Amino acid sequence: MNVSLDKAVQGLLDLHLTRGVQPSDLADNLFDVEYTDYSLKKRGSILILDLSYQEELEDSFQKICMRYTYSAERYLVKIEQRVGLSKFSVQWCRSIAIASAVADVTQCLSSAGLSGKAISKVLDTLPQDLIDSIGERLKLVA
Repeated sequence: MNVSLDKAVQGLLDLHLTRGVQPSDLADNLFDVEYTDYSLKKRGSILILDLSYQEELEDSFQKICMRYTYSAERYLVKIEQRVGLSKFSVQWCRSIAIASAVADVTQCLSSAGLSGKAISKVLDTLPQDLIDSIGERLKLVA
């Protein structure tokens, strides 16, 4: 993947700094006619929001349920979708996005000729809470 180092680092930091769409933003959708249900559940420190709407097909309607999962720090960590009565499928996952962003940064640094040890030192300069969330992946680089 040919991503410039600046873009790769910026992508990782943007992901880290952006909390994602918040429940209050999603609640505003309920004023739109196609939205039908909204529920919040709290499981320990995790908040789960389900938001459903009707999608019009050629001759019928189909219910779509979006599930948004948040961490205690109010970060959106996962978006899932269920169409009709099917199972939820993951549409976006913060940990996968972070892993991809770390891989982009690592690839750029490796392409620039840095050793695994040097790459690990560079990644160690990231914000501490980001390092904590990707700690295992950093060990794999070294």
